[in-house]
Amino acid sequence: MSTHLTTRTRSIDRVRVVSVGAAAVAFGAALVVRDPHGDGSWAVCPSTLLGFYCPGCGSLRGIHDLLTGHVVESVGHNLLLIPALIWLAWWWVAKAGAAWDRSFTGPPDNARFAIGLLIVLPVFMVLRNLPGSPLAP
Repeated sequence: MSTHLTTRTRSIDRVRVVSVGAAAVAFGAALVVRDPHGDGSWAVCPSTLLGFYCPGCGSLRGIHDLLTGHVVESVGHNLLLIPALIWLAWWWVAKAGAAWDRSFTGPPDNARFAIGLLIVLPVFMVLRNLPGSPLAP
């Protein structure tokens, strides 16, 4: 019985990993096809409607630029985007490895990492909203 549950759990994990990967590929393709640099091409971030930039502002344009080979422009839209994408890819590879019985060390997910994010993200948001900030998207 426990072997069946383990096999079933592993199958569910595999479906989840493949689904997340497929969704990421589909989202990337949509960003390449419909350039987010144009007005009205994608929804407007609610924070800009309120008059400030959130830590994620500029990410759609940044991902589009990365996928079309414009790395420097990508960094200009959101400085935290590339580290965030690297962390997400690392996380996905670790989850995929676990689903297929391979051992990969995943990214940090402990309390110190969470506390670091709780410090870095608000500081980044404040800095990018200062008048004339080069961190603004």
